[in-house]
Amino acid sequence: MDERELVEGLRERRDDAVSVFLERYRPLFQHCIANFESDPTTREDLFQDLVWHVLERLQNDSFDPARGSFGTWAYRVAWCRCVDLKRKTNAARRVRVSLPGDELPEQVDPSGPLPESIADREIGRTVRHAIAQLPPEERQLLVLRFVEHRTLIDIAAELSITVEQTKYRLKRAASALRKELLSRLPRSELAE
Repeated sequence: MDERELVEGLRERRDDAVSVFLERYRPLFQHCIANFESDPTTREDLFQDLVWHVLERLQNDSFDPARGSFGTWAYRVAWCRCVDLKRKTNAARRVRVSLPGDELPEQVDPSGPLPESIADREIGRTVRHAIAQLPPEERQLLVLRFVEHRTLIDIAAELSITVEQTKYRLKRAASALRKELLSRLPRSELAE
């Protein structure tokens, strides 16, 4: 089945076209997925998500044969989908970090935030206390990067050091923060 017939068959949702599509493009999608996910179960779920996403995009006439091959288009659609899903996952993991001395309420409002936001605040408080224990240079690097969201180039310019030195020092500061945070956990939590 040539590319034109395949695309027509997929748009018509013919079983033979879907079978050829899955057989022909599975390795391409698996290659794409390997860049984003290592867990085999999650990889299979992601594969199914990508197949549906590509078919939906094709159904919405987003593929134009005049602009390139179907395989290239399908890979690009799959890659962009993986990037979007990874961003969503990473955004869900982000915890708001604030500086030591930020105001925290004395009591929890019963009509207030959900337990997740309470947990986020508890994590934030733990991180703030750990950052406060670090040497000023390391604390400054972490605040510039993760609280003020400054770029490595901006940080390097402000501190009058190279970008490579900034990366090295930031990595060292992050390691020091990690050690400080781990030292605060009870031994039972470290085993998990």
